[in-house]
Amino acid sequence: MEVQTLTFCTRGMTERQAFHYVESLRLGISEFDGLVRYARTRRAVAGHWAVFFAWKDKSSVAAFRHSELYARLALSPNVTRFQDHVESFVEAAPEALLSAA
Repeated sequence: MEVQTLTFCTRGMTERQAFHYVESLRLGISEFDGLVRYARTRRAVAGHWAVFFAWKDKSSVAAFRHSELYARLALSPNVTRFQDHVESFVEAAPEALLSAA
């Protein structure tokens, strides 16, 4: 499993517009194969966002990173300080978790 974290700031938008902007991102990403889970959060400072995605594998992340939606987000004049980070996680079988205890 791959966990992708996107962090960015919005500018030139009200808080309500920024919320709808990020929500439209969620709706667009929900169409991608390989998406397991999605979460977003707004930081205490207005206009700062963190968006988390769980993808089934690296190829799913790559497909998203090469999409038009990703390009529009990363290159948007209303998005600043865009950062993209991915961490890989190996899911242990339930038996392995029990034997480790």
